[in-house]
Amino acid sequence: MKKGQAAMEYLMTYGWAILIVIAVVAALYMMGVFRIGGTTVPCSPCFSYFAFVDYGDGTLILTNGPRTINITSVSQGTVNTPNPISPGAKINITGVSAGDITITYIDTSSGIQHTDSATLH
Repeated sequence: MKKGQAAMEYLMTYGWAILIVIAVVAALYMMGVFRIGGTTVPCSPCFSYFAFVDYGDGTLILTNGPRTINITSVSQGTVNTPNPISPGAKINITGVSAGDITITYIDTSSGIQHTDSATLH
């Protein structure tokens, strides 16, 4: 084997390896893996258990979390979704205005009462 051929094979082998590493790093960068701080999707309001869907004209729509619950009270407005509320179901609360809102509910599997609150803007 000639020295030139050995050198060329060495460069090609490591060249392809370096090219693959660069492609992987670029893909990770494009997916946002290297972003620091903040969430990618802002929530308003941010509940810890319920997922915010929409709010307008005094109606707040949330999605229930992973457990079946019974809502016992809300600090403002009226819940228009019958109990029990299954996981992933939409919850409609009417008569809501900007400000703090607190939802009290009971987890049907444990029987423990929980409170979740957020601020509407």
